[in-house]
Amino acid sequence: MPIYFDKKLTFIIFLSVVARTVSILMYGDSYVDGEWGILLDNLQQNGILSVRSIDGVPVPNIFMPPLYPFFLYLVQIPIANLDFFLNVIFTIHLILAILSIIIVHKIFLEIFNSNISFIGTLIFALFPLNIYAVSQISSITLQIFLINIFLYNCIKLLKKMNYRNIFLFSISSAMLILLRGEFFIFVILTLVYLQLKHKQTGKILITTLIIILTISPYLYRNYNIFGVITVTKSTGYNLLKGNNPRTVVEGIPMFLHVETVIPETKKKLNNLYSKGPIKKHDLLKDRILLDQAIEFIKIDPSKYAKLYVKKFLSFTFIDLNSTYPKYYSILHIFPKIILSILTIFGIILVFNLKMNITNYITLFYFSNIGLFSFFFILPRYSLSLLTIQIILSLYVVEKILKKFNIKKNEKNN
Repeated sequence: MPIYFDKKLTFIIFLSVVARTVSILMYGDSYVDGEWGILLDNLQQNGILSVRSIDGVPVPNIFMPPLYPFFLYLVQIPIANLDFFLNVIFTIHLILAILSIIIVHKIFLEIFNSNISFIGTLIFALFPLNIYAVSQISSITLQIFLINIFLYNCIKLLKKMNYRNIFLFSISSAMLILLRGEFFIFVILTLVYLQLKHKQTGKILITTLIIILTISPYLYRNYNIFGVITVTKSTGYNLLKGNNPRTVVEGIPMFLHVETVIPETKKKLNNLYSKGPIKKHDLLKDRILLDQAIEFIKIDPSKYAKLYVKKFLSFTFIDLNSTYPKYYSILHIFPKIILSILTIFGIILVFNLKMNITNYITLFYFSNIGLFSFFFILPRYSLSLLTIQIILSLYVVEKILKKFNIKKNEKNN
């Protein structure tokens, strides 16, 4: 369904550009830090995708997904000046954010009328954390853009399996897997749902083949280096960060505090750093950390079961013990709480046992929260579900407006 730039949508885009430009000017990162900075530096200096070095030798990366560092690297190649490079990145983020707004508007129009869609698009465009995201050197803006392409084409496929939407769904799925390694779980879930609904095995196989072919160069790279067929291997790191004696909802990287790690794990880590091997360092380290995380959980399973519930509720609503700067700002907390409450009411309102769009969206919502709660929850994670939450909330808005209009008509009559 084509989208024409009517006055309402143009107004939303104008507000969005202004708000995001102000965010970039006020809060924009002044350098590429953390893992992204290390990955970018190793690509520049050593021509290798690596997030850590041992004795000055870069270790091949299997920990971080490759898409965003490659994106940064390709943008940086012709640009020597750091400030100019950052401004280009922010400009691309801004463009992706505006494209996301347009796609989200199309998503809403697939489900709601134009008035409800306008409300939803306005919420998405002006959601404070979404505005702030473009000012950060982070993969989240690209992730939101790709997820919205994924969701739009998924909704179209839930209505009817056609090859144009199959192709766009497949490419966005592949890109999301390369951006967030765990996303393959949600792709598989979606393919199973589409098969159960339409029973078109041939088209599902074509979709699967396009996804595999798209990510195959990186799968081959990892198989050639590590001997495993995977995009990322960070389950151990993520599980231990979110499940250790010191951890909180947001996670604490336990391996930084090796003095409190059980002696056998400490010995394995020391041997890995002192004896190698360099080539498979990331893979072997993740296995060590996975064993340690499992050991902690076995020692006190009830503690980590309670922690899982706490993470689940923190993702669904808010983290009552967050340590993130300005997390409790009213501009962040108030919109998030309101949207979360409306989301739950929306799920209750539309739940049924049919294979339809609303049940797929609900399944996608809870499967995301359920998976990430095994690990740890960062504030930006909620942005990946922003479109889903707004859709579910709009069912409540739609219900309220219908009742209001009925009462208004009855009064007029």
